[in-house]
Formats: sequence, C-alpha cells, structure tokens
Amino acid sequence: MILYEEPLSRHSSIRTGGPGQVVALPESTEELISVLERVREGLLPSPVRFIGNASNILFPDGGLLGTVVSLKKMDRFDFRPDGLIEAQAGAFLPRLAFHAARTGRGGLGFLSGIPGTVGGGVVMNAGTTTGEMSEVLREVRLASPDGSTFCVSREDLLFSYRTSEFQHEGLSEKTSRWQDCVIVSAVLETFPSEPARLLAEWERLRRSRSKSQPLESPNLGSVFRNPPGDFAGRLIEEAGWKGTVRGGIEISRRHANFFINKGGGLSRDFRSLVEDVRLSILRESGLRLETEVEIVPEETPAAV
Repeated sequence: MILYEEPLSRHSSIRTGGPGQVVALPESTEELISVLERVREGLLPSPVRFIGNASNILFPDGGLLGTVVSLKKMDRFDFRPDGLIEAQAGAFLPRLAFHAARTGRGGLGFLSGIPGTVGGGVVMNAGTTTGEMSEVLREVRLASPDGSTFCVSREDLLFSYRTSEFQHEGLSEKTSRWQDCVIVSAVLETFPSEPARLLAEWERLRRSRSKSQPLESPNLGSVFRNPPGDFAGRLIEEAGWKGTVRGGIEISRRHANFFINKGGGLSRDFRSLVEDVRLSILRESGLRLETEVEIVPEETPAAV
C-alpha cells in the first residue's frame, strides 16, 4: 500500500506529526524490495526512512519529505523445532512474547513490557530491568538498497545500553556497514519451560507495567535513558517537572519519564519540554540526560 501526503500522526504512538510525502506499508519482503526498487528508479522520492510501531520516534510537525516505509504489516513469526523463533521486523513484541509463553518458549518474558516491534527492538536494543534484545538475538536478516538480502549474526553486531550500530551514532567505523540497510527479520533464542509459569510471568509484567506507566494515554515510552546508577524519572520528579503541561503534552503524573499527549499535542511541545527538562537537570545535578526517544528535526516549516 502506498499513501501520499499521509498524516504521520496516524502512524505514531503519541499521535503527533505532519504529513509524510509518501508512506509505504509493505506486507512482505517481496513488497518491501519492490518499494526499494521504485525508490532506486526514481518512482518514489528519496530519502527513505524505516519505521515500525513508531512507539519511540517523534515525527516533526512539518512532516517528512521522501518515503517513509512502515514495516508494521510485516508482523508474522515462526516457531522453529530447534527452539528458535524467526520473526518479521514488524512483529509486535508483547504479542510475540505471549505466543512464546503459550507454547512453552522461555526467555522472552521481558518483551511483554515493550510496546514496539522486533525491528525497532533490535535497533534500539530495547529492554527492561529483566532483559534486552541483544541477549536473545541470534541473527538478523537485512535488505540492502539494491534489493538483496543477507544475514548477520549477533557476534558481528555492536550493542550497548539502549542502542546499537544500526542507529549510526558513531559507535565505531563498522557502523557504516549497515547504514543503508533495513532489518527484515530476526531470529531469537528461547529455552523450553512450563507454559503456565511463563504465562503467569507475562501477566505479572503486563500488570506491573500498566500500574507504573501511563499506557492509557498516547506516549513514546521512556523519554530519557537512565544515567548510570540513577533513574531519569526520579531526577525529573525531584526537579519538580512532574505534571508540567505544555500545549497538549504533559509530563505524566504517574511516571515522570513519560510525556503523554492529552489531546491536540504537537511535537514542538514535546521537544520544548525535552530541552527544558534536560537543561534543568544539567543545572541541578550536572548530568546531561540523553534521549531514548528518537527526535526527528523539522525539515519544513510546521503549520501553526
């Protein structure tokens, strides 16, 4: 499916963002490769940006030029006899964790607390206090701009806390190997366990997350990465920012590291709060908080 001048707010978990010049929603690897071919041939505009559930990315109010490729319809996964799970990039992590638990595949319980997709989870090395993607990843399949696909093993990838070389943030010179590629699927490792116990763990983590996080409101998850030995939410609350409202965006009263859209919120409201909170924490504690959310800068003037 190809959409033109499509509001990116419809594809964002915080419901902000202006129009995307082109938004493509492939449902298979073949359709994805077809989109890449059309971009290469000039039939669809460049540049290309890939997204999943968009639960960790802030789109600009002015929209985006080029082609946004949403992989959320590539959401199938396969349970292999050897205990491995091959999941497409758009597979929703909590759903994957539930079905793994139901079939007695252990090790993925922590995914129940991450509202993203497999591809995004790998890129961000998403995780909780009980695990992270790099710990269960066996390999990823990538598609290059020329339409070819190939596999890369976990040992050949660079991961650190809430980041990976797929984010192209200068972890090493090896980053350039994958800067034009997109994750098509990933193979995850599991171990055999009792389904009843795994399902109980899945439900416990789901309830815990629902109790501590404002899941009923549009949000982008944790806004800032936790600094070493501390928690961003604690620092923000201690600095007096909890409950602050700017435009339609509020710093959640339930968890200060979550910014929620109370209705009519704009990305510029979100960005403004991020910068003011960061400056405040820097002045009070000497710590510069780094965002866990990817904030896409404005390309064109935003509508007033």
